[in-house]
Amino acid sequence: MSVSTRGILTNGNQSAAYVRLLARHASLEVDAVYYNPAGLVKLSDGFHLSLNNQYISQDKTIINGFPLLNSSEYVGEVRVPVFPDVYGVYKKGRMAFSFGFGPNAGGGSADFKKGLPSFEIPFSTLPSLISSMGVPTTAYQLDM
Repeated sequence: MSVSTRGILTNGNQSAAYVRLLARHASLEVDAVYYNPAGLVKLSDGFHLSLNNQYISQDKTIINGFPLLNSSEYVGEVRVPVFPDVYGVYKKGRMAFSFGFGPNAGGGSADFKKGLPSFEIPFSTLPSLISSMGVPTTAYQLDM
């Protein structure tokens, strides 16, 4: 079984700026609260605030090679309308005090409208089992 995802969303996607530039680990902006706390001393003196929200839309595809399944491909949709992050920094001289808030990883749940192969495999073996008991059966139908 293999799982593939399309898109640039990852567990390290803690800033809306990450979508524009995937290498935030050397950030010298306010999102350095999460990515590079040492870089906060490069900010200008004063208070810095960042409020962001991301709308996450992604499909997750599972391909399974079990021979008795009706389909080998299962597609799940991920839709997350609210994925916020808040960063604040007060910097004075060589000292910076910071706070950050945001979901650490995650991204909602995937809705697999046709089900999942791990749940369907036991049912896919029923036609052979029923046929072996003398009742000719060639297919199954399942709505999960």
